[in-house]
Amino acid sequence: MSNTLSIAAVTLTLRQLLSPSANGNVTIMPLDQARAAASNDQLNLFLYETTLNAAWRNRPVPWQARPGEAGQPPLPLSLHYLLTAYGENESDAHRVLGRALSLLHDHSVLGEAEIHGATESDLPQADLHRQPERLRITLLQLSVEEMSKLWSGFQTNYRLSVAVEVSTVLIDSTIPARAALPVLTQGARDRGPLVRGSLSATLTAVVYADDQIAAPLGKLVTLEGRNLAGADTVVRFENRALKTLIELVPEPGATAEALQVRIPSGAQASADWVAGHHSVSVVTRAPGTTAWASNEVGVAIAPTVTVAPPTGAAGDTLTATCVPRIREGQETVVFVGDHRAPATVSAPADTTLPTTISFKLPAIAPGAYVVRVRVDGVDSIASRVAGSPPRLEFDPALRVTIT
Repeated sequence: MSNTLSIAAVTLTLRQLLSPSANGNVTIMPLDQARAAASNDQLNLFLYETTLNAAWRNRPVPWQARPGEAGQPPLPLSLHYLLTAYGENESDAHRVLGRALSLLHDHSVLGEAEIHGATESDLPQADLHRQPERLRITLLQLSVEEMSKLWSGFQTNYRLSVAVEVSTVLIDSTIPARAALPVLTQGARDRGPLVRGSLSATLTAVVYADDQIAAPLGKLVTLEGRNLAGADTVVRFENRALKTLIELVPEPGATAEALQVRIPSGAQASADWVAGHHSVSVVTRAPGTTAWASNEVGVAIAPTVTVAPPTGAAGDTLTATCVPRIREGQETVVFVGDHRAPATVSAPADTTLPTTISFKLPAIAPGAYVVRVRVDGVDSIASRVAGSPPRLEFDPALRVTIT
């Protein structure tokens, strides 16, 4: 989950990290141009090679393409730098290099805050800090022959240098993914045996209303497990986009094996909740005991979408409203049928108002298509229960006709 500015973002982050070891004088020049007439302390950070990471090559990425979807995997790169120290004399150069290696040793993993702080002013469009894969710094050992070839290729005298590797940088493919429509019917759930080591609550399954695979605002979610009933039982929701936990009281009629909780709806719920995957646990309190939290399971909260107008030509801009509101940093994708549509997200200043998404109809064959919005990996509900006997069908309110 990073764009083509990621290589430059890594270089800027390393430059800022190493800045204290050379009194702020860290350059990124080629070896033959690194040292000018200056005689003060200096570090030069030269990117001499990029290689494909074998562990990530041709590996499908869960957050980019699901099973059954056509998506190009990201480009996995390992960046190789040559770190060279300079000083007024060799003793000073050794001192500068020692401080630099100490900094790299203490920062073997580049944190999200470090990357964002180094790039927010010079590379504001870089999103390397949002990449789920951690960036690790490793000191490499180059042979005398390898080092000699590297320096002689620039026709300059050899200086004491250290090779550094930063891995793995994942650059997203620019080829849009194709997403098939969801399956409307599923077989019976396959459950394995449950092994419990205590009398605390244990969650084993999540069941959504209307045989869906996610719950929009206002819908019931059923949690199944063991020892779920208690004198004071609450269901706790947690999401990375929320600053605080959300706790809900179960619906009446909860038993030790199952309980239901209703996701709130309305303007305030749209401001308080977010779409996406939530970690959910049940906190129970039996008489005379302290509160116990169960294991965590995943619950998907789906965005609710309305689309206008219902018709348009390829290239026309349509508008979709989405609740709950989409927060900054959430990944939002619009699909028209199984085609990804370019979209722009706009959140009003009033937090009780829904988010507006403008998207262009793709250049595809005329016909009726179902519109879906995916927020942090969770799709809006594209189907409904209708007919007699009841069955799932695609919601006609979410269809647009391309003329």
